[in-house]
Amino acid sequence: MKNLNAVILAGCLFGLSNSAFADTVNLTNSADGANRDAGLAAVKKKLQDACAERKGTAITDSFEVVFEKTSANPDVPKPYYVDGRMQCDLPG
Repeated sequence: MKNLNAVILAGCLFGLSNSAFADTVNLTNSADGANRDAGLAAVKKKLQDACAERKGTAITDSFEVVFEKTSANPDVPKPYYVDGRMQCDLPG
């Protein structure tokens, strides 16, 4: 019975810990690049930096492209535009 009480107590303490109240949020941002790879790298970096500023942990596997477009204007130095989304685990 003592072991069962210890397990229950441990479970209750874990349930009250900060990690139990962590929140996952979706961050969005946009970036330009000289090509598709540069645009994707730039927006991923912006999203990871935004998560880190909030003292969170970026879930890089959750990254997705929301919108992308290449400018037909030859005078645009970074013709590739991308909007992206990534999840961020924030502390409780």
